[in-house]
Amino acid sequence: MNGNNSSTIQYCSENAINTAEYRNWIKTTQIWVWTLTGVGSLGNLFTIVVILHQLCIGFVQKRRPGTYRQWNGNTSRVERPVLPFEGHTLLLLHLCFCDLLYSAVNLPLTATAYGYALDGATQELEGLCPVAAFLRYTNALAEWLTLGLLAFQRCVDLSRWKSARFFQPAATGALIAGIWVVSVALQLVPFAKDNSYGYCRRNLRCDITDDKLRTIFFTLQSFVPLLLMVTGYLGILRHLLRKRKEMEVAMIGPELSRRRLVKSSALVLTLLVLFLVCVIPICIHNVFLGNANDTIRIHSGFVLYMIYWLQYAVNFILYTAMSSNFRSAYRRFFGLFFPTCRRESSNVYNVFITQRCSNDTFVEKQERDSRETHTRY
Repeated sequence: MNGNNSSTIQYCSENAINTAEYRNWIKTTQIWVWTLTGVGSLGNLFTIVVILHQLCIGFVQKRRPGTYRQWNGNTSRVERPVLPFEGHTLLLLHLCFCDLLYSAVNLPLTATAYGYALDGATQELEGLCPVAAFLRYTNALAEWLTLGLLAFQRCVDLSRWKSARFFQPAATGALIAGIWVVSVALQLVPFAKDNSYGYCRRNLRCDITDDKLRTIFFTLQSFVPLLLMVTGYLGILRHLLRKRKEMEVAMIGPELSRRRLVKSSALVLTLLVLFLVCVIPICIHNVFLGNANDTIRIHSGFVLYMIYWLQYAVNFILYTAMSSNFRSAYRRFFGLFFPTCRRESSNVYNVFITQRCSNDTFVEKQERDSRETHTRY
């Protein structure tokens, strides 16, 4: 081990803080962590099931596009999914998986480490913290890169027809695999140095004990997804504003045009704002408050990390609040068990659920024209 690394590790481990002084803060943080664990695990798991249900509908519809089925005694067309098997759906599915992994694995490990710290269980902390810190940083980077890629995908594919989009399912799957390869590879760097993951007694958490490596993570590795998100969102606005006149020429009214402009960019903007609110403050804390007064550093760390963890439990709520497609997907899934929850939808990706009657041909033509007009927007 070189001299610089040795001094850095001593700086994190030997300048220990009396854990008992922060017992109330730790207890409060544990309650918050377990609450987010429950909400985030159940919510993200349910959202994953809903998305997979939509992909299953798409698979059935693709194999039997002209078939009919029975629903409450009525004959109706096989449905189209509101969340089609496309790149953005796979990225949202992967984002939910990252949130689920963080909520169900990393948050419980964090709460457990706080409990060991309160009990003075040094041996348990030495065994838990290297694994917990590695998993947390890998998961966080995969999440951030997915958020950045989602915004970039919307920007790249917004003005393209479905057949000409770059983010096809196969390409998107390869990019998702690449995200995990990069995330794991970058977090393996600290393992090249001895004891670079462990319990940081100066910060009261499992962490990267090498200050330089931790600074690199919270600067360079957080800057890349932020750049992708900002660039993607600005590109979305540029595309939508440029296409607005084209939408109006296609007999879409000005009010509807503005509404589509807002809806198309609202979810990406919300995720960007959530990233700025939850992630950037914790990056600033880790980079600039390393030498701050103990009381300021520890108290601000508890507060900012509680805000940071919040994103993993609320992303799935944002999908429902901001996307009519997700709301329709949830209704359809609930409709499997509670038929009264199932409502007809005229979404761009839907085929209207109608009885097999003489006006079926007219409905199909109307839907086809509508899809051709709106698919690009």
